[in-house]
Amino acid sequence: MAQFLIVCHSTTGNTRALAEAIKDRAQSLHVDAELADAFDVKPEDILTAAAVGFGVPTFNYHPARPITHLIDSLCIQDCSGKIAVVFGSYGWSGQGPIMVAEKLRALGFKVLDPVIRVKYQPSENEIDGCKLLGRDVAAMLKRIRRTVDLNA
Repeated sequence: MAQFLIVCHSTTGNTRALAEAIKDRAQSLHVDAELADAFDVKPEDILTAAAVGFGVPTFNYHPARPITHLIDSLCIQDCSGKIAVVFGSYGWSGQGPIMVAEKLRALGFKVLDPVIRVKYQPSENEIDGCKLLGRDVAAMLKRIRRTVDLNA
């Protein structure tokens, strides 16, 4: 699995567009980043990645079930300090990504801010915000790698 795994569920393509922007920016900074559909990801994939992105659309005032089922499967795992970013799109209400971020924090993930929420299709400015998030994750992973190399 990739160093930075981005798990996404997207029925309209809007959340996937956010995920692609994050992934592309991280890859442009030489970070091994991979985008995967939530249905194809296992808990061990998340545990082996150094950082995880969660693309979470909101449906009927709740986070998408494929994402919540995956996160629920992590409750018996040690996720302490694992880097995470959360983002998603919505139509009526956008609390899904915030609910997921809160749950991840309760599991011990270090969730980076901002949690990005986009109404409907993302604008260029919103895509740029996702690219900044990809840059931030890449920078953190490089710092961690340097620290590990220095301590080796």
